[in-house]
Amino acid sequence: MERLLMKITTAMWICSVLVALQFTGVSGSLQSKKLYHKFFVEEAYNHNIRPVYNITTVTDVDMLLFVSQVLDMDERKQTLTTNMWLTFEWIDEFLQWKPQEWGNVSKIKVNSNLLWTPDITLYNCAADNYVAYLSNKVCTVYSDGKINWAAPVIFKSYCNIDVTQFPFDKQSCKLKFGPWQHDASEVNLNGTGDKSVFTSDGEWDMLDLDVETITSNYPDAPQYTYKDVLYTVHFKRRSMYYVFNLVMPCVMVSGITILGFVLPADSGEKVSLGITVLLSLTVFLLLIAESMPPSSTVPVIGQYYAATMLLVSISIMLTVIILNLHHRGPVCRPVPRWMRRLFIQRLGPILRLQLTLSKKTKGNKENKLFMKMQESETSIMDMTTPLHQNHQSPGDESPIQAINSGRYLSKDGPERACCRQQSDILRRMMDHMRVIREHYDGTEHSEFIRGEWKQVAQVVDRLFMIFYMMGTVATLLIIFKQLS
Repeated sequence: MERLLMKITTAMWICSVLVALQFTGVSGSLQSKKLYHKFFVEEAYNHNIRPVYNITTVTDVDMLLFVSQVLDMDERKQTLTTNMWLTFEWIDEFLQWKPQEWGNVSKIKVNSNLLWTPDITLYNCAADNYVAYLSNKVCTVYSDGKINWAAPVIFKSYCNIDVTQFPFDKQSCKLKFGPWQHDASEVNLNGTGDKSVFTSDGEWDMLDLDVETITSNYPDAPQYTYKDVLYTVHFKRRSMYYVFNLVMPCVMVSGITILGFVLPADSGEKVSLGITVLLSLTVFLLLIAESMPPSSTVPVIGQYYAATMLLVSISIMLTVIILNLHHRGPVCRPVPRWMRRLFIQRLGPILRLQLTLSKKTKGNKENKLFMKMQESETSIMDMTTPLHQNHQSPGDESPIQAINSGRYLSKDGPERACCRQQSDILRRMMDHMRVIREHYDGTEHSEFIRGEWKQVAQVVDRLFMIFYMMGTVATLLIIFKQLS
C-alpha cells in the first residue's frame, strides 16, 4: 500500500512539473508579448533618442570584431574585402524590467530598427553604396537594459598595399571604426578583436590582429573629440602559387639562354633563340604588370624579370659580336698578334677548348706544298735534258734558261721545229704549275685566317657564357637579399 502511494505521488509530481513547464512557456511567450507592448506601444519608445535618463551620461559601446575570411585583396585598386563577425553591446536605460515580475522573462528579441543603435561607421569604407549594417538585424534585449547586436558583415575597405616584395609580401590593413555624429561626451567606443575563427582562402594567412583606441578631432567639427577604434590586420601571402607559375618559368627560360652560348655559330639559330627567350619574358612581365598598381613601386619579381630581360638582351648583343667574329672571311685582316696570344694561346687552354689550327701547322702545310711544287719542276727539267744534251748552250746555262732564250735552237730543219714545240709546251706547263701553286698558297692562307677568327669567336663565346652565368647568379643574390 505504501509503495502504491509512493508511485501515485511520484506520478502526480512529474505531471505537475510538466504542466508547470508548459504553462511557464506559454506564460513566458505572453509576458514577452506584454513587454514588447509595454515598451514600444504604451511607453512609445523612440529609437531616435539616445537611451539615457541623464543627458550627461556617456553610453559605453563595446565592439568585438572577428576576422572570418579574406574575400579579395585587389592590389591594383588598393582595396581589401573581408568577411567579419561583428558584435556590439551597450546599455539602454529605457528597456529595463524585473524578470520576476514578468514571468521570469530575462530577454526578448527585437528588430534593430525599433531600437536606438550607435552610428558606428567604417571610416575607410570603399564600397560603392554604403549600407548601414546595424539596420534590419535582430537584437537581444536583456532585463538589465543590455543590448546585444551580432551579425556577419562584409567590409570593403581601402588598404595601402605595398607590393615591393610581391609575391613574398606581408600586408597590414587598417580598419577604422567610430561614431559619425556622437562625440566622446555621448558615446564611448571600446574595441576588442579575435582571430580564432579565421579561415584562409588559399592565398592569405592571418598573422595577427592589433586593436587600438584613439582620440580624434576632425576638420569639420574641430571643437568635438571622438573616440575611435583602429583595427590593424596583418596578413601574409602564400607565395607557392606564384613561385610555380611565375618565378620557376622565368628561371627556366633564363637558363635556356645559356644554351644559346653552347649552340654552334654555324647553326644560324643563336640570335633566334635569344629573341624567343626575350619575348617569353616579356609576356610574363605583362602578366605581372596587369595585377600590380600603376605606381612607381616595382615589385621584387618585376625587378627580377627586368634584370633577366636586360641580361638576355645583352646576351643577344654578345651573340651578334660572336657571329661577326666567326664569319669573318679572308678579305678581313688576320688576327692581331695580341689577340692571338691572349685568346688562342692563353685563354683557350684555361677554358678547356681544343684549338687545332696554329701558325706552325700552316707553315708545315705550306712547306709540304712547296716541296711538291719543286719536285714537279725538277721532273719537268729532267724531261728537257734529252732534248738539248747535244746542243749545250754557251756559258753553261741551264736547260730552262736555254729554252727560254732559244740559243740552243740554232740548227735548221725538223729538229729545230720539234724543239721549239717542246719548249712551248714546257713553258705552258711551268705557267700552269705556278698558277696552281699560287692558288693553293692563297687557299691555305685564307683557311688559316678564317680558322683563327673562328677560334677567337669560340673563346669569346665561352667567356660571354661565363659572364652571363655570373650575372644571373648575382641577380638572384640581390633579389634574395632584398627579400631577407
